[in-house]
Amino acid sequence: MSLFLLFSCSSKENYEIEEEEEDEPEVVMNCANTNINISEEDNIIIQHATNPVVWEGTYNETTVKISFTIPIGTESETSTFIFNKVDGCLNIKRAFKFYDGNQVDVSAITEMVVSEFYTKEWEIDKKFTGNVIYTDPHDKQEHSRKFWTTFTEADLEIENTTYALFNDCFGPKLPIDLDINTDGIVDYKIISERVRDVGNTPQFNQYTIKLISTNQNENHILSPIKNQAPYSVIFEPPFTSENKRQYFNGVKNALNVFYEFDAPYQGYNYFLNNDLTYKNFFENDKDDYYIIRMGLGNEEYFGWIKFTFNSSDCSIGVLDTYLNGEASEHISVSS
Repeated sequence: MSLFLLFSCSSKENYEIEEEEEDEPEVVMNCANTNINISEEDNIIIQHATNPVVWEGTYNETTVKISFTIPIGTESETSTFIFNKVDGCLNIKRAFKFYDGNQVDVSAITEMVVSEFYTKEWEIDKKFTGNVIYTDPHDKQEHSRKFWTTFTEADLEIENTTYALFNDCFGPKLPIDLDINTDGIVDYKIISERVRDVGNTPQFNQYTIKLISTNQNENHILSPIKNQAPYSVIFEPPFTSENKRQYFNGVKNALNVFYEFDAPYQGYNYFLNNDLTYKNFFENDKDDYYIIRMGLGNEEYFGWIKFTFNSSDCSIGVLDTYLNGEASEHISVSS
């Protein structure tokens, strides 16, 4: 910082002080603990003429994050390493791999074990180079990768603390009890089914929204008669109850599936929203139905349940139900 003293010609006692502003110098911390050679070329992990795989980075007041993303067909896999800022230097906090299969497969997060980490250079929020040695949870192999990352103000990351949580979205709205023949007995339910996965790190809850029968011997949910699974139980007009039957195996009956990860991975919570759970049924202006068959006395009656569902705005509801009053007479909906 330079100071210039400007004196008035009319008085030697009166003067003004002006400061000339200069760019603050880059702060390079003495955090280096390796002499290995690392150059700007180490920013590139996989060479490609138009779309190379490179290291990218973000930062905030307390942490620095570096990552690279490898395309896998139409999907991708991102390896991320997070470092804590401690006394001006960086310590490894955690590392994980995120497989983004949200279009055709289930996305997944798996933590990685970092065995060694070395800093070559750390310019606070400007530049970070070094070497990281870790075990990939998928191929079980140990990898050693040099990295070279630079940061700009655009890489300042504001952490999102507003997470999508299943109970906030659908907890108060489920289950929905359905008494189709109004005899005071619940015949079907739209429920959320929770499965806790403790084999993965991080652990997560899987919530499946679906229709179930309270009496599978009498109250059936029908699927098209076909030679192989999966058997769909969701219909759009036009449809009929003919050539339908109840299946217990190979039935795709989920309206949607929600994955909710343990802390600190809640930012990756998501609804599956793809063809595995009938995304194609919920992206048009058609009505959606279940076809049912109920056993009453010694006879069977066909009917339907018309419903609405949208995971993006947390809405679900039964719009109408119908049960044919004539035993064994099929029903149909044309539009």
